Amino acid sequence: MPSPLTVSRNDYHRNPKASAIYTPVGVAQFLFDTLERPQYQHIFDPAIGSGRLTDPWHETGRNVCGCDIHPKVKRSQYSVCFYGPFEEADPALFPKPDLVLANPPFNGAPGNQLYPEVFLRHIFDLWGPKTPTVMFAPMGFRLNQRRQSKRFRWCRDSGAKITSIVTLPLNIFPDVEFHSEILIFNVGGILPHYFLPEEAL
Repeated sequence: MPSPLTVSRNDYHRNPKASAIYTPVGVAQFLFDTLERPQYQHIFDPAIGSGRLTDPWHETGRNVCGCDIHPKVKRSQYSVCFYGPFEEADPALFPKPDLVLANPPFNGAPGNQLYPEVFLRHIFDLWGPKTPTVMFAPMGFRLNQRRQSKRFRWCRDSGAKITSIVTLPLNIFPDVEFHSEILIFNVGGILPHYFLPEEAL
């Protein structure tokens, strides 16, 4: 009898990482401790949910804005929060972000796209491919692409630079297991790779 928590039972195709799977508090704090700097005053999260990913920034007085389709979003605590799909939000609602933090659902997007791809494309369409951006993504977003893959070619040619990668444990999210990582784009002054430290688990 297989364990109830196995990749075959809980990969992001059979058991999708939905918008209600929130960022663990320790991971959010690790990202804040690693990335915090004075020039990051306007923070945007396109899948803000319960606010865990942006809470450390909000608590230190940053201007936090976001979008979410989930009804539990704590809209009142943020400067602006659009209720609905990020792709339909009017960017004029938000100040141009200094830093984008995104932990989107992994699949369910139209066609063969992953939602991290949809979100990242829209972020760069709105604010340019040099926008400092942190995004949770399944391993299949970056790896195991075919030569003809549109995602591979777009990631290669977009002008964005992956400046750091955070390796996550398989079971970092409660109740489900995903091969996932955190991709950090356009942020200088940090290490090129991190394993999530013990205090963040």
